[in-house]
Amino acid sequence: MSRWDSSNYDRYDDEEESRLLKKFYDYAEIEKKESERKRFLEISDKKIPSVWGNRFVLSAIIQGAIITGLTVALILMQSVFADAGLVEFLSLSLDGPAKWFFFGYFMYITLVVAITITAIFYNHLESNMSRPIRGRKKYLAWAQLLGMNVGGATTTTLLIIAGFVGTGFVDFISGGQSDGSAIETVRLPVTIAALVFAAGIIAGGTAYIGTYVGRQGPKIGKITQKDESRKYDRL
Repeated sequence: MSRWDSSNYDRYDDEEESRLLKKFYDYAEIEKKESERKRFLEISDKKIPSVWGNRFVLSAIIQGAIITGLTVALILMQSVFADAGLVEFLSLSLDGPAKWFFFGYFMYITLVVAITITAIFYNHLESNMSRPIRGRKKYLAWAQLLGMNVGGATTTTLLIIAGFVGTGFVDFISGGQSDGSAIETVRLPVTIAALVFAAGIIAGGTAYIGTYVGRQGPKIGKITQKDESRKYDRL
């Protein structure tokens, strides 16, 4: 006997039953999408770990440790050479080489944040969407990882060093005299490192988009028009 043969359902005809069932499944689908949206950043042991997400997270931790170490070193330097006044040197030459120091320093922090966000994107692609990076796209993802961690870090580090040396602080505490050519010395290496960084971003973006929109077979839960009509049939 069908579960719909009870007298409680006598007032519904087949068309009305199908309409109500369709509305129920529509609500269920909405709830499913909302639940998936809330679990965007969810970490679960039941999901396949994101290989590239983990690699970018590890690199973000390393880069974060480097910029933290630099910050601690600057604070200690200010304490040790209190008479020289590191902050005063940087502030007095803000219109000169010091601007490269601050630009490189804050760009390094931005780089750490960018690597972390990239890890989140890869985690969503590989873990939540179950679309791992495969084939030649792996080489593009490696290019992005190396480009951001080598090219990006080299660019910002050279700017920090050039700006720091250009302020004359190093020559002041060593008794020398600065010629102000630090920026000119690193101009070519900074340009090359920046190109490596840009090439890595482009390569990684290509791999990500190619995997995101690429064919991965039929998605689970996707219902064709024919299957949808069967879905609401009475049992």
